[in-house]
Amino acid sequence: MATLEQEVMDLKTRLARLEAVIQRIIGDIPQAERPGLTAPLDETQLLAWLKAHSLVRDPSADECRVAAEWDALSDEDKQAHIDSMQRLVLDPLLSQIIIE
Repeated sequence: MATLEQEVMDLKTRLARLEAVIQRIIGDIPQAERPGLTAPLDETQLLAWLKAHSLVRDPSADECRVAAEWDALSDEDKQAHIDSMQRLVLDPLLSQIIIE
């Protein structure tokens, strides 16, 4: 029983630390810039908030060019490309390459 009580106390301590970190992170963002919990942001507001916090960026000219090429493809060509990508067999797995 003492072990269970100790585990509960350890969890309470870890939770308190985690809550403190979250409050510190939230506290670093001015209230006006925080996404509200009661009113969801529309797409434009969300994108502006993400950019302001360096979580997303505008696409580069090259990325825009490649996206335009993709958009110009027929639905059949897009699906054929998706199908071929799904059939790829990576050896080693991409996740393993990243880990190494």
